[in-house]
Amino acid sequence: MALKEAVGRVHIPMPREQVWEKLRDLSLAHNYVPGVTAIRIDTAQRESVGTSRTVTMKNGSEMQETVEEWTDGCGFLIRLHKGDKVAMPIFSRFYFRYQIDDDLENGGEGTVFLPAMVYETRFGPIGALLGKVIHKAFLGAVKDIGLAMREYYLTGERVTPERLKELKAADAASR
Repeated sequence: MALKEAVGRVHIPMPREQVWEKLRDLSLAHNYVPGVTAIRIDTAQRESVGTSRTVTMKNGSEMQETVEEWTDGCGFLIRLHKGDKVAMPIFSRFYFRYQIDDDLENGGEGTVFLPAMVYETRFGPIGALLGKVIHKAFLGAVKDIGLAMREYYLTGERVTPERLKELKAADAASR
């Protein structure tokens, strides 16, 4: 099976250089990724290919995330795993892409954040069927991450589930 992507899009009214300075700090994601309560950097290096972190989820489970690709000023791709296994057994490959660029749809003002879940399901036709349900859930997740990241970058305050609910309502009302 080929890799599939669930991609979000969020405008951040900040210059890309400012967004990149925050994004490149791999220890901050617990402030805006729903369900993540803590981040621990596990490697001496703190950025670039090979950097690894442990993410603690709200339910207490942990998984590792290792940077597989890194493009200064633009973003990175992280592999989600538990040791040498994929983070969730339904997947043969599972990544998250953090990508930013100048927001040309807004006349070059601000930054566009394009969060993406990149994955490949296992288990043949059953996995493909589950993949359709997973894709819809991932589209919601990347949208939530984008909204929460923008809020955190603008305010410097951790985004609570209650605040995310408000952000989603405001986003829906603006459409």
